[in-house]
Amino acid sequence: MFELLSPAGSMESLKAGIQNGADAIYLGGSSFGARAAATNFDNDELIEAVKYAKLRNVNIFVTVNTSIKETEIEELISYTDFLYKIGVDAIILSDIGIAEVLRKRYPNMELHASTQISAHSLNDVLELKQVGFDRVVIARELSIEEIKEICDNVDIDIEVFIHGAICVSYSGQCLMSSMLGDRSGNRGRCAQPCRQSYKLINKTTGKIINVNGNYLLSPKDLCSIENIEKILDTGVKSLKIEGRMKRPEYVAVVTSRYRKAIDNYINNKITTDKKTLKEDLEAIFNRKFTSGYLMSKNGSDIINLDKPNNVGVKVGEVLSFNPKKNKLKIKLSGKLSKGDGINLGGGNIGRIIKDGEIFDCGVAGDIVEIDFIKNIKPKTPVYKTSDKQLVDNANKSFKEGIENIKINLKCEIFIKVGYKVKFNLEDIEIFSDEIIEKANNKEAEIDKIIEKLSKTGGTPYNFVFNNIFVDKNAFIPVSVLNNLRRKAIEKYEEYRLDLSVKRIIYPYEDYSYLKGEKVFNGKITLKVHNNSQLDKILENPNISEFVKEIYTEDFTLLEKYYSKFKTLGINIIYSSLGVIRNEEYYVLEKYLSKINSDIFNKVQISTWGSKNFFKSKFGTKKFNIDTYFNIYNSYSLKFFEKYFDAEDITISQEINKFEIKNLLDKSKERNSNVDMIIYGHTRSMLTEYCAMGVLTKDCHKDRRCSECARSDYILKDNENREFRLFQDIFCRTEIRNHLTLDLRENIKEIFELGIDRVRLDFTYENSDMVYSILKECINFLKYQKIIKNSSAFKGHYVNSVN
Repeated sequence: MFELLSPAGSMESLKAGIQNGADAIYLGGSSFGARAAATNFDNDELIEAVKYAKLRNVNIFVTVNTSIKETEIEELISYTDFLYKIGVDAIILSDIGIAEVLRKRYPNMELHASTQISAHSLNDVLELKQVGFDRVVIARELSIEEIKEICDNVDIDIEVFIHGAICVSYSGQCLMSSMLGDRSGNRGRCAQPCRQSYKLINKTTGKIINVNGNYLLSPKDLCSIENIEKILDTGVKSLKIEGRMKRPEYVAVVTSRYRKAIDNYINNKITTDKKTLKEDLEAIFNRKFTSGYLMSKNGSDIINLDKPNNVGVKVGEVLSFNPKKNKLKIKLSGKLSKGDGINLGGGNIGRIIKDGEIFDCGVAGDIVEIDFIKNIKPKTPVYKTSDKQLVDNANKSFKEGIENIKINLKCEIFIKVGYKVKFNLEDIEIFSDEIIEKANNKEAEIDKIIEKLSKTGGTPYNFVFNNIFVDKNAFIPVSVLNNLRRKAIEKYEEYRLDLSVKRIIYPYEDYSYLKGEKVFNGKITLKVHNNSQLDKILENPNISEFVKEIYTEDFTLLEKYYSKFKTLGINIIYSSLGVIRNEEYYVLEKYLSKINSDIFNKVQISTWGSKNFFKSKFGTKKFNIDTYFNIYNSYSLKFFEKYFDAEDITISQEINKFEIKNLLDKSKERNSNVDMIIYGHTRSMLTEYCAMGVLTKDCHKDRRCSECARSDYILKDNENREFRLFQDIFCRTEIRNHLTLDLRENIKEIFELGIDRVRLDFTYENSDMVYSILKECINFLKYQKIIKNSSAFKGHYVNSVN
């Protein structure tokens, strides 16, 4: 059966979701969740939340979906032990090393792979299932066709987002907030740079591109109410509403509207009022709506160029302003009520005046006046940004004492003169304290007995009697029936909340490394965007003492470069894409199969499904694990060495030198080399959205438009920081950081921390610059020739992320 999964950032929101039809709630505790700015739940509130939900047959999933630093692991294990003991149904994770630990520790709790883990293909999901996840929250970028292919070929739960905010970057693949400050999305503290304004500039001509809006990275909100049947037809298990930072009334409205549409689908009914349901969803909050990547939308269909926050619902247009009377005249195209909020400022609507009379509301077609102190130009559109009636009704749906959804419990009653009353509630047997006496002259009224026992108001239960036996001459005081009902409910709730048998914690064992021998792969490695960036090195090939491997994203002329560098004792290694979707694996195989398969004996990978793809198709034996797996701790190092045949592992760019030392001190027995990026324009975002695509309305993802092919583009923010744009072979966009990370002057210290190899990442540097930067590093190592760059951007090497 389908699951409607609602968000909760507070106890009120949790109740709002449950009382409006949520089957499960996801929430965060006070630590380790990817929405640190939400109110979240302390431990006492978590206990209360689990009890409230469990007694209403609703599951609780807790987000622990941040990357975990080495020094945090003991605290995290203590926290997840607590979650397990109080009855949390699942933990949502993004740190693969921690997932490996918890999978063994908690046999009776599900582990869900967060969207932060970045699963965007069937191959990814199959791999995540293999390593122990019970559910995968797949990337928001997938279409319903891709989702169906996944659901048809896996036997674990698949969860998809159906409503709410969208990240412009693939989740887990965004470092933009991190690189601009100390707030990382991977640590739950995203500063949302995507919601800021940018200019799109043709770097070739210097021309600013007019795209009729400034918010070039700010997505619309996802709304799936019109397509809910198509999504359900894919076979997904869970439909997820985004919004842990939203207010309780938002949770109530969104949950109830989707509950109705899902129930209609289950009951083979057609939802005839989708327009009304969507209007309610718009009224509670929207940044404009999109059906999103689910329905294969892109470009201008995804992004709201005009405004990064709540748009509201258009309800009219300004006709005039009377400065003497402070009255604004509006022609309405929708309903406007007293207490509503509008986009023109000035608080909520007070009086609504029609033809000199005061009303509580106006409807489409009415010309009304409202009290207003600000001059607004005629023809200015009026948007309703809050709907008082909608909010009031939503708040009523979860106020204290309300139980909108009753759970049917099977009951039996046996009343016999001379015996105690026996009352069975589900599998629980309760007896009265009193022995039943014989009535003097009145028969027992069975209907009234059942009526008294069934007074379960104020509880989430509805008693359904399957078996009734009552002596006709029995005398049953009302107090006996009331006590039986109370005791039965108490015992039932004790049983429901008793986890003493189910929740056994297996002692944690620090699993060890496999026995093996570390291969020396040089002290320096390079990664290039284009093979032509290596031309200068080929002219000056005296680098093999320090460089044994070079990674390339470019498979054009790969054999040629591979052969040339092989003669120098250097391996050219293919670096696979950061995202590979279902169909893209077939395309990739088609291109790569034309290349000598020996080249793929070792491959650098960034996606979960790449390992088995390259193993099965090209016989790959060893892998370099790229930085985009967000490796923060020693447990993740162990995981990739054990399960991914990792010869080299590139650690996260978000940990500082002290955290690197902690990680490496715990990993001294490793067989893999640990790489660290010390130079390059960091990939800030990887996005399906093509910013250049806003240039042309007919831009398609299956071909590069002519403008994109001819020119280079940058995004410039309000602080004049310039972010260079790249595209991969599938027209996917990389946004590179405005500053160049440069830790070359720290190489000696970095090696002293225990790093095995440093990496230089080249994006748009020409071959002369590539050679020059590499040569400076070699000269430092060989001749101790100091590299001085006092103004260099150090990334998080000194200051770690929060």
